[in-house]
Amino acid sequence: MAIKKDHCAWILGILAISFLSVFSSAATEKAIRQGSVELLLGTYDMNEPRFDAVYPPGGIMPGLAISITIVSDFNLYLEAKYYSRQGELTFSKEKTELYMIPVSLGVRYIFPLGMFNPYLGAGADYYFFNEDNPIGTFLSSSPGYHLSGGIFFRFSQNVPLMLSLKAKYTWAQTTNDDIQVQLGGLEYGAGLAFVF
Repeated sequence: MAIKKDHCAWILGILAISFLSVFSSAATEKAIRQGSVELLLGTYDMNEPRFDAVYPPGGIMPGLAISITIVSDFNLYLEAKYYSRQGELTFSKEKTELYMIPVSLGVRYIFPLGMFNPYLGAGADYYFFNEDNPIGTFLSSSPGYHLSGGIFFRFSQNVPLMLSLKAKYTWAQTTNDDIQVQLGGLEYGAGLAFVF
């Protein structure tokens, strides 16, 4: 797993806040009692050198997540996001477009620590992938899996809103003309969760 250097500080910051919260606070009531609906906005970097040569790095990835509490502080979540990039073919410099819809299903444990609620999670993914250019159109789908971590910030117990910061790494591969292509990569971003 190769993670670019400029992302390390962001990931280490989330982990540091999470660990400080775990060791400095006593457990309180559940962060998410029954469930949540979360608006997500993040950036995504595929771990695939072929894409780095054709598409500009990064890219905004909006999405929507829903979750339900299954037992204690374990939370089942479903996320769907949209990712697109435009670039140029390496030799001909013709326009090429990439579209992806990653769907994730997972379980996370939320540490109930009052205002700061760190979490760790893992789950399965399914990527819908389309690349369109003058050479042709490549349409595919692929399963994968992920690990994620982050923190929910609860401003007040009386207000059903939480801000979240998260980092997620996904492994997912597809095959194009007998060439393995890595669709997975590093995602990090923020969200606004409506909890109930």
